[in-house]
Amino acid sequence: MLAGLLRRLVRSGMRHVPDGQVAAQQAVLNALDFSPATVLRATANGFFPMPKSSGTVEWRCPAKRTLIPVDDFHVRKSLRRVVRSGRFEIRIDSAFDQVVAACAERPETWITPELSEVYRELFRMGHARSVEAWQNGELVGGVYGLCIGRYFVSESQFHRVNHAGKVCFATLFEILRANNFLLHDVQYPSGFLSQFGTVEMDRDEFQKQLSRALIQPARFELPSTTIERVIDDLPNASEKSSNLHRNAEFASR
Repeated sequence: MLAGLLRRLVRSGMRHVPDGQVAAQQAVLNALDFSPATVLRATANGFFPMPKSSGTVEWRCPAKRTLIPVDDFHVRKSLRRVVRSGRFEIRIDSAFDQVVAACAERPETWITPELSEVYRELFRMGHARSVEAWQNGELVGGVYGLCIGRYFVSESQFHRVNHAGKVCFATLFEILRANNFLLHDVQYPSGFLSQFGTVEMDRDEFQKQLSRALIQPARFELPSTTIERVIDDLPNASEKSSNLHRNAEFASR
C-alpha cells in the first residue's frame, strides 16, 4: 500500500503546478498545512522543510544538494578507535522523541515545537528513525532522520558525551550500506558532515535518483556483522585523497 502511494506521488509529482517549476511547487507547498502528509508529498518532489525566524515553515529545493555516498563514507582513525572501544551501547528507535528534543536543545534551533510534533508522528507512521548512543543507561548521543524506501535524509544529531554523535552517524551509515540504501541526503554542507565525505549533486540528477530510491523497499536494521568490523572495512579519511567537495558548519540544520 505504502509503495503504491509513493509510486503515485513520484509519477504524478505536484499535479497542481507544471513540471519543473520549482518556485511554483514551493508556493503550493508553503500554502499547505504543515503535516506528515505534506512532508511525504514534498519529499517525493525533492523538497525539505526549513522553519523561518517567524516560525512558519518554508519548503526548499536547492540547485545543489549535499549528499554523503553510502558506499564512500569516510571514517577517521580516531573515530575507529572509539567505535572499537565499545564505550557506547547503540540502539535503534528506542528513544526517538528524546533524540528530537535533545537536538532542539540549542540556543538557536530550526527544530520548532510544530516540526518536532510532525516528525514524531512520522516516526509513529514508520517514516522517521533514530540511531542512539547510550552509556550507563543514559542517552548520550543520537541522530534522527526521514526514511522512505531506500532514501534517508539526516535531519540533526546531538551529543552529551564526546564522540557519541559521531559514533551514531557512523552506525547510521553502516545500517544504510548493509540494507542497500541508494541515497543519503544531508541537504546542506557543514563542517561536521564534511569529515565523512560530502559531495554535491545537481537538482535534476538528485530528483532522478530520488525517484528510484523512494519506491524500492528496504529494511532499517543493524548488520549481522559487528559494527567494529564494519567500520574497519570503511575508507579511512586520513588515507584517502579525493576531489570531493568539503564545506563548513553543521547543523544550522
